[in-house]
Amino acid sequence: MKSIKVLILFFLLTLFSLPFASTSFACSCLPPGSPSQELDKSDAVFTGEVTGIKGKYNSTVEAKINVKESWKGIDATEVTVYTANDSASCGIDFEVGKEYIIYAYLEDGNYTTYLCTRTAELSYAQEDIKELGEGSTPTKKGDTSANSPSTQNLVVGSVGLVLVLGGCFFYRWKSMKVE
Repeated sequence: MKSIKVLILFFLLTLFSLPFASTSFACSCLPPGSPSQELDKSDAVFTGEVTGIKGKYNSTVEAKINVKESWKGIDATEVTVYTANDSASCGIDFEVGKEYIIYAYLEDGNYTTYLCTRTAELSYAQEDIKELGEGSTPTKKGDTSANSPSTQNLVVGSVGLVLVLGGCFFYRWKSMKVE
């Protein structure tokens, strides 16, 4: 009987820990539109040099960008952009010291980019620069990234923990009542 209790508890803990597990998908996307079309769809379009890269706990990479020129959404000299940590998950392989044109989207208050956008090393993006024309030079100092973290995993995990603990207390209460 005790082994069944342990098995049920193990099953419940496994079930409610799934939201914290990393999900892996192979990258597959349609070719992006023209630079003008992607400018309209994106929340931010800018060029800049990668000054720092930091891996995060949830299979994402945080890239600090020193913004050189902006066409949309950015008026700061620095911005933080997030991407998946590898190309199989549609992540951009940013390299410190290289310049990029970045087409970013706001997701959970953070700028995010993917392989499925026109984001590319600046040396390969001359068609984009030509079509977009002259951008504006950022004027605000510092990083204006929203950086509001997503709370979905925290909420789901907390609810799961409450349900598991509630189930344990209920089971304990019921077993005490039977004795």
